[in-house]
Amino acid sequence: MNSTTTLPLFGEDTEQEPTETQPPAPALGMAAAAARLVAYRDTQFEDGEPRALLVVDCPFCDHQHVHSAGLAAAPRVCPRRSRCVGRPTGVYHFPAVTQ
Repeated sequence: MNSTTTLPLFGEDTEQEPTETQPPAPALGMAAAAARLVAYRDTQFEDGEPRALLVVDCPFCDHQHVHSAGLAAAPRVCPRRSRCVGRPTGVYHFPAVTQ
């Protein structure tokens, strides 16, 4: 009887373990994101002035990212861009801000 089956010797395992292959992270590039201005009062500053935050709806990770915008009376809402924390290859920009 002739056979080409390989038999394990001394506890060797002949089965190949499947290797998990993950595709490389795609270059996501730049995408526009919706941003809104949120005012809050911070007790860290002694001036008592309300501060502003930019809350951005990230187009890459479906989370919200928060950026400081300075004083609420004169917030810095100029067009900005930032990198997504969850997907570092994605850069978003928020050209328009709603209040």
